[in-house]
Amino acid sequence: MNISELNTRFNTQEKCIAYLEWIRWDGIPVCPYCEHSDHIVKRREGYRYLCNNCNRSFSVFIDTVFEDTNLPLRYWFQIIMLMINSKTGISSCELHRQVGVTQKTAWFNAMKVRCAMLDQAEFLEGILEMDEAYLTGKQRHPRTKIPDNEPRLSRVQSKRGRGTQKVPVVGIVSRDSGEVATKVIEKLTSRNLLAMFRQYVKEDSGRSILITDEFASYKKFDEIVEHLTIEHQKEFSRGIINTNMIEGFWSLLKNGIRGNFRVISKKYLPFYLAEYSYKYNKRKQSDYGFDEVIDNAVEDEKCMVNYKPAGDVKKICYPKKKRKE
Repeated sequence: MNISELNTRFNTQEKCIAYLEWIRWDGIPVCPYCEHSDHIVKRREGYRYLCNNCNRSFSVFIDTVFEDTNLPLRYWFQIIMLMINSKTGISSCELHRQVGVTQKTAWFNAMKVRCAMLDQAEFLEGILEMDEAYLTGKQRHPRTKIPDNEPRLSRVQSKRGRGTQKVPVVGIVSRDSGEVATKVIEKLTSRNLLAMFRQYVKEDSGRSILITDEFASYKKFDEIVEHLTIEHQKEFSRGIINTNMIEGFWSLLKNGIRGNFRVISKKYLPFYLAEYSYKYNKRKQSDYGFDEVIDNAVEDEKCMVNYKPAGDVKKICYPKKKRKE
């Protein structure tokens, strides 16, 4: 979706609300409190309904990321469109300039939109690649007097790769479907990596082949799946044995963070991972998943309250998915 299409379809508050009601209720309002669709009466003014079963008033905003918002929906839709169309991400300052809202409003609403992007790949199979990356920040120089011939703070880089103080992020990508699943795992033990693998990959299908590097924590995977290893100290690719696809996703993620956000905190890192994973998984769709973001936005409860996560970030961002039968 582009700006012209967005302004044509959703140029008024009434059109936006009608679209949300169609997405959520398919034309038949359902009370979010008692879940009844009978005896629902629309009020004469506004967009609220009255449920005569439980005698409570409600709107399509209840239990969604739009609840309690004072911002017109057309601005919300503009923020969603800009975030989806920006493949490498867009900062809250840029949203502030493009949409015409304050930077604080742009940041908070963008984080709520990321809550609607918490749609990880439910099921991965086929040829899989698994790898880890290290994100967030540069290493601070010790608080000592820096001689004139020493590099300045802005030039001090943190250790790269394993052993760094950065936050480890693990990803699994399927070459068949082209989908990726990511997760913050602070301790890269075999147990934690296996738990993530079992969450997103069906082990008993017999159709999966896992490709990783020579990291010792991956050795346990030999017991549950056909496991191929590439030693990066010697070579980066040997026929189909490589991790180039997941490395490409890490490149997109790191360059996007570096170019648009500079640095992000560990606290909010999972939300940004959800955004990049969602856009990567929907990259082949013509509308880049705009309708699905709206669908998730009206179905999911709020995960941001007063500029803070509403609960444990890992549990918010990575709920346990139901496996496909």
